[in-house]
Amino acid sequence: MFSHGKTEPLSTKENTLWNAFGCLFYLGCQWLITVLVVLLSSGYDNSGILAYAMSIGNMFASVSLYKIRTFQVSDINNRFSPNNYIALRLFTVAVSFIASGVYLVATTNNTDMIIATLLYLVFKADETFSDVLYGIEQKNQRMDYIGKSQIIRGFVSLIGFVVPLTLTGSLPFAIMGMCTLCMMVTLFFDIPHAKLFGSVTPRINKQSLVSLLKACLLPTVANLFATSIVSVARQQYGILQGETLLGIYASIATPAVLIQAATNYLYSPLIGQLASSLYNRGISAYKRSYLKVLTLLIICMGILVAGLSVVGAPLLTMVYGESIASYTWLFPYVLMATTSIGVLLYVNDSLLILRDGIAQVMLNACAIGIVALCAAFFISQWDMNGINLVIASACIPGILLGSLRILLKKELPHQAPDGKSC
Repeated sequence: MFSHGKTEPLSTKENTLWNAFGCLFYLGCQWLITVLVVLLSSGYDNSGILAYAMSIGNMFASVSLYKIRTFQVSDINNRFSPNNYIALRLFTVAVSFIASGVYLVATTNNTDMIIATLLYLVFKADETFSDVLYGIEQKNQRMDYIGKSQIIRGFVSLIGFVVPLTLTGSLPFAIMGMCTLCMMVTLFFDIPHAKLFGSVTPRINKQSLVSLLKACLLPTVANLFATSIVSVARQQYGILQGETLLGIYASIATPAVLIQAATNYLYSPLIGQLASSLYNRGISAYKRSYLKVLTLLIICMGILVAGLSVVGAPLLTMVYGESIASYTWLFPYVLMATTSIGVLLYVNDSLLILRDGIAQVMLNACAIGIVALCAAFFISQWDMNGINLVIASACIPGILLGSLRILLKKELPHQAPDGKSC
């Protein structure tokens, strides 16, 4: 498809395009699964069980990912080896799976939910393991492999889910089919391509494991706060206004997750360059790079929000029917709220490159605090749109204060890579 060798680095433009297209395609397929489970099932039981499994799966992912990839890609002097990061990911996946399983059994005795959720957790375990392999490819500037993997995963996840569900009507069989095919992608595509850049055999000692767990702990806590902003706001709305209206809001807001993902996929190929500018050219160069990326991010997302706002209403009505038409005016506000979260996550990753975990936790704790304290007031004043307004009101101060923190930095982080490999 291109003239580059198997390990020759691609340009930033090529990496960004491959990563963005592939990952957005995969997310689009995952969203389509949530629509097809309704259309291909008799009733809404399967949809409800899948939604429950996904909610547990999101909690699982926040712990198992452990913000390793940003740390991994910004470790430009290879303080830790790829083998260390793979071993750490296997450890966090195992711990998260056990914790999620215990939480699942403790919160429900519904056998169908337990079986479907455990299978979905296996699917998420494979997904989060592949992410550390993507980190190896990203660090070597070959994100075309990531994009291709995500495109293949999108196709096979749809096929693996839809065919068993159509033939048997069983949600567990559908999740099992999706999981099996995606694991084959990991085995026969992701691992071989990651091996092009060196060994992928897990290897770590106790000291290295403890060091990495400590290094990524605060960023993980901060990320958990940031990703909980929407959940807390929606939970408050559900308590105040009921499940039916919350379901309508969720139907409108679900496609907007593509905006948040697009934000991440636009800046993530630049993580390595940002780290390089910090450790090779100094803090001033890093500040300039940070502001340049932030500006480009805001411009690109502004254009995307404007475009989707125009086509959003007819598309939502086409998918969900006329019953949702009177609520589609919310979609532009949902997009803006989701964009604010995406930009906040960029600020978080920029602080992670600076190894400033304390600032990350403080900013995101304040953001989630604002939502918890103010959501009821915003909802009482602006009803469903109060969710969007309180999300933006929580994220924007975090973005501004985080940017100020970065711009006031005067020296390199104390935990800068030291060139030692474990």
